[in-house]
Amino acid sequence: MRRLSMTPTTLWRLEWARLVRTHQLLALGALFLLLGLCLPILTANLAWLLERSPDTRDLAATLPSATPAEGIAAYTAQIAQLGLLVLIIGAAGPLCPYARNQPASYVWALGRGHRRGRLPALAAIVLPRFLARAAWAVAAFLLGLGGAWYETAVLIGAPDPARLLAGALLGSLYLVWAIAVVAVIGAWASSAAVTASMAVLAVLLTGIAEIVPGAGRAMPTRLIEAPGELLRGAELTSYLPAAGVAVALTAGLVIAASALLDRREL
Repeated sequence: MRRLSMTPTTLWRLEWARLVRTHQLLALGALFLLLGLCLPILTANLAWLLERSPDTRDLAATLPSATPAEGIAAYTAQIAQLGLLVLIIGAAGPLCPYARNQPASYVWALGRGHRRGRLPALAAIVLPRFLARAAWAVAAFLLGLGGAWYETAVLIGAPDPARLLAGALLGSLYLVWAIAVVAVIGAWASSAAVTASMAVLAVLLTGIAEIVPGAGRAMPTRLIEAPGELLRGAELTSYLPAAGVAVALTAGLVIAASALLDRREL
């Protein structure tokens, strides 16, 4: 007779099991890797593709030669659009714990059973879900960036490894901040669709705020551009204000999400 496991279920185990068993980690990693492998190929062969059509042949003659920075920037540009959209939609459901009644009852019971000081939801509900989704996003981003680095090195030229590594860290910080935005909205909303749509709107508005003189250089949305821009010669110090704001906002948003959840009842 098969013995039943008596190991108590925790939200940490639940979140990692959800990522593995639903194949969400595999699906997002496959998408990011596909973008990382394909976009440098498109960048390297863009002039050749334009030459195939009489309507764009003249435009192809004016294009400069592709550089390693352009190969990496093509990948990060798509992550800031398609990749971020998929990421937010995938994280909206788990980070909106009261979207459905039965899962909400289970999460509420676990959260009340693991109180830790003044912020019980921070340790019991928010942190497992936030950290699992943040790790999910960063792992997929780095996997795709590795693919972009490989294709760029083969087809265009090897990017500077130190600058690429610094850009990878900054881009990862941007994705963690985006997950924190989803977490705080999900703690307030009662629908995964509302959580996803409002999170996308919040990230877009932050990107638009980059045009504000003085404040634009501190917007977290600048960080996703860092891999390509650093390879073009931008200074790392120019991204430090945005990195500092992203770290502070991430911590503040996670604590705010905890406070909102701690005040909610079924």
